[in-house]
Amino acid sequence: MITISRGWRKAMKAVSVCALLATPLAACGPLQMPLEDRTGNDQWLDTQIKSGILGEFSKVDHTYLIDVNVDIWKQQVMVTGMVESKGKYFDVMSLVKQDSRIKTVYDHLEVADAATIEAYHKAEDEYGKNAVPADSATQTGSDVWIESQIKALLLAEKGVSSVNYRWQSVNNIVYIMGDAQSSEELDKVLSIVRRIKGVKRVVSHIATV
Repeated sequence: MITISRGWRKAMKAVSVCALLATPLAACGPLQMPLEDRTGNDQWLDTQIKSGILGEFSKVDHTYLIDVNVDIWKQQVMVTGMVESKGKYFDVMSLVKQDSRIKTVYDHLEVADAATIEAYHKAEDEYGKNAVPADSATQTGSDVWIESQIKALLLAEKGVSSVNYRWQSVNNIVYIMGDAQSSEELDKVLSIVRRIKGVKRVVSHIATV
């Protein structure tokens, strides 16, 4: 288990990372999640790719597991988060791009100084500890709050399959990827996200199938 001192949200992320890395993938077989509009093979490949990337992160620099988000949909990889130097940025992107099965990499990884990253994590921790109820003035507009609102609103929206989307909010900019079943669904998803209080901008990599 990785020891993490950056707070509640990042600690929980580390636990999930460790669980994924500890999973004997060869014994699992192709994942079956019929509600998603991905084939079993796509799901299996995406899991393998993510596990491989996180495994490389854990070998090279454990802070990458905390500071970098890796989301995958049909072998498309979206990288978000913040690292403290250009050297670490190039290191992370090099590790991500090693897998030849990846079709596309959406690079939204930011370079920030250590003090900025630490302040960002502290803000996440404070909001994360009080992520419910949603009407708290101190949490509204935080990345944790924004991500929770996206999840709740997309899940509740008729005509939207929330399981087909992956998203991250970094400094109130939402990055989202996945598949919409129609242009109407795409417009609905983007409209919902843009209306959430605190969202500055939405960067979409959603495809219409």
